Amino acid sequence: MENGFSSELPRVGFSIGEAGGVGPQLLLRFIEREGWQESFIPIVFGHRKVIERWRGFLGLQIMRYHLIRSPDEAKPNLLNLIECKEISDFSIGKPSKEGGSLARQSFVQAVKAAIAGAIDLLVTLPVDKTTFYSQEHFPYRGHTEYFRATFSEAFPLMVMVGNGLRVALLTEHIPLREVPLSLSENRIREGIRTLHQALRQDFAIQAPRIAVLGLNPHAGEGGLIGEEEERLLKPLIQSLWAEGLYVGGPFSPDGFFASRKHEEVDAILALYHDQGLIPFKILVGWEGYQYTAGLPFIRTSPDHGVAYDKAGTDEVDLSSLSAAVWEGLGLVRRRQAFQVQQS
Repeated sequence: MENGFSSELPRVGFSIGEAGGVGPQLLLRFIEREGWQESFIPIVFGHRKVIERWRGFLGLQIMRYHLIRSPDEAKPNLLNLIECKEISDFSIGKPSKEGGSLARQSFVQAVKAAIAGAIDLLVTLPVDKTTFYSQEHFPYRGHTEYFRATFSEAFPLMVMVGNGLRVALLTEHIPLREVPLSLSENRIREGIRTLHQALRQDFAIQAPRIAVLGLNPHAGEGGLIGEEEERLLKPLIQSLWAEGLYVGGPFSPDGFFASRKHEEVDAILALYHDQGLIPFKILVGWEGYQYTAGLPFIRTSPDHGVAYDKAGTDEVDLSSLSAAVWEGLGLVRRRQAFQVQQS
């Protein structure tokens, strides 16, 4: 077919995210404006009350949605809705316990559909970690932590993508003081291998070049400002290079980005959240998207949060969601082509 898929239109599943945040607004505006009808079938995992409240608030009374029980009932040219959990009430622009509960159920059900092959691409809309997390029902700080627990045989890795830049995070939502304790040789090795494989199969880069950032200022300054680089990172990088992986570092993060060395590699492995996210958002802004490496399916997400202060206003920007959808479909096609080549 013209869209590059071997059969019918691909199904793109959306987890609804926090009901009172910008996620539902982004989705409805996207469906209203983007020319998606000839490219994919959208399926949202959520509840009709969220769609109807936002539809009325945004003045989109003519927008239709199709209530279904499973993805195989989805129809083209319509927003298809699978209800996951009842939600009695929520406020636009505010977090809520019920919104967090629906976000959890929506996400888990969408992941199950992706695992079953019922959807081709999973796009997760923004969640509020304070309502998404539940010590009793969902003891994970975010999507990636859930993926790590669910796919324990793999090493799911958060990767920020945009404008030719790919920044992977070895650790995500943990306190800074816990980062050094999390940097085992096995974790770093598996992170690099996961990133290398993802670049090959999903980004069609035959011989990926990966840069690893150092943990300490000036990458430890030869052991003067920390010993992780000399003791752990350098020997590991050398062993991976000997295996045939093009891995360099550890690099001092400030000098690496200031000298624009990020333009010379295919991806960068940051060791902790802000080390990777700050330069990415300065260089890319809100036009990038998040992708999870190491999953048996393609998952993308906007690279921003719930933005309660912008919910319901005209300040909401569709750029990141658009990138997550359209670039995500490109990742699906490339993985399919890679799998055909390997078979």
